[in-house]
Amino acid sequence: MERHLTVILAADVVGYSHLMEADEERTHAAFCICRAVIADLVSNHRGRIFSGAGDSVLAEFASPVEAMRAAVEIQTDLAKRSLDLPENHQMKFRIGINLGDVLVDGDNLFGDGVNIAVRLEALAEPGGICLSSSVYEHVERKLPLQYVDIGPQRLKNIARPIHAFRASISRTSENVLSITAIHTFATNWLAPRLGAFQTAHRDLDLRLEAMSRVVDLRCEPFDVGIRAGNGRWPGLISHELMVEEFAPFCSPDFLAGAGNISAPSDLLTLPLLRDDDWWRAWFKAAGVADSEPKISSSVFFNTQIVVSQAAIAGQGVALLTPALFAPDIKAGRLVQLFDVIARNGISLWLVYPEERESSRKIRVFREWLLDEIQRVQ
Repeated sequence: MERHLTVILAADVVGYSHLMEADEERTHAAFCICRAVIADLVSNHRGRIFSGAGDSVLAEFASPVEAMRAAVEIQTDLAKRSLDLPENHQMKFRIGINLGDVLVDGDNLFGDGVNIAVRLEALAEPGGICLSSSVYEHVERKLPLQYVDIGPQRLKNIARPIHAFRASISRTSENVLSITAIHTFATNWLAPRLGAFQTAHRDLDLRLEAMSRVVDLRCEPFDVGIRAGNGRWPGLISHELMVEEFAPFCSPDFLAGAGNISAPSDLLTLPLLRDDDWWRAWFKAAGVADSEPKISSSVFFNTQIVVSQAAIAGQGVALLTPALFAPDIKAGRLVQLFDVIARNGISLWLVYPEERESSRKIRVFREWLLDEIQRVQ
């Protein structure tokens, strides 16, 4: 036999004996459904069940974060299930999680590492999770749940007090989909469509933050991101949404006052709103040789959403991605001056950490977003 450090998740049913007294067959059937759910979610988070006697389940994980995510998904899933139980009876589980040393005997595990998880389980609220400080230290910053410090606990047959925390999951990170996205996509494309997603998934709350900086999705409290780039980021899964392309736009009033614009080279005499590199790329695509765009303003517009408002206000000609300004184009607030479309080798991508691929909320958002992209193209 050998020893190793591992994470143990212990789960049991609250008041199982009373449920069995009320109706053995229905209680057993309900427990089998719950156990199957637990087994699937444990497997999805790279864990394994090594014991399941009576009304309890014991599982092993290599990662405290994955064990905690599994626990949250288990409680969230089971809370939504309508089980065939006697009237006024519910089946709720308590979960305890501990990171500690265990004794390995074949496929089974023994020792204080296991026993502490089982004792912590008894401290959890029905439908809740209790974790040792050894787990809390790993998950507190990566999984921003609501943690309650319940202090050192004296546990049966455990010599030393164990510092413990309870995690509240009434509305946890698994109930909230947190999205970070570049400004223009977030404002003009994604936000107007999120209502349809939420109608289809009322169990999820949404948090959308538009920002220019690149977020570290493996450390910061976001589930998915919308990024511009080449799609190659270590540790992240990427799905291409749309190619970043751009064409010149202005307002109808600006066009009326600009005089004759019959060739792309005519734009060189007009106020061109930034970005310089995009203009160089567009003039090259339009076949205007040896041109240096003359940027008319010292004002720097750092997002397409901002520069589009300047163009709509009649301040000049802006390069914009047509797919992100379809309502303004359709309403006539923006007029495309030429059919020439330029590209810079950049695309917009949906990204999320590799280890979160099995998360239900990420999966349903990914499927909806890719379908929606396909539908509007």
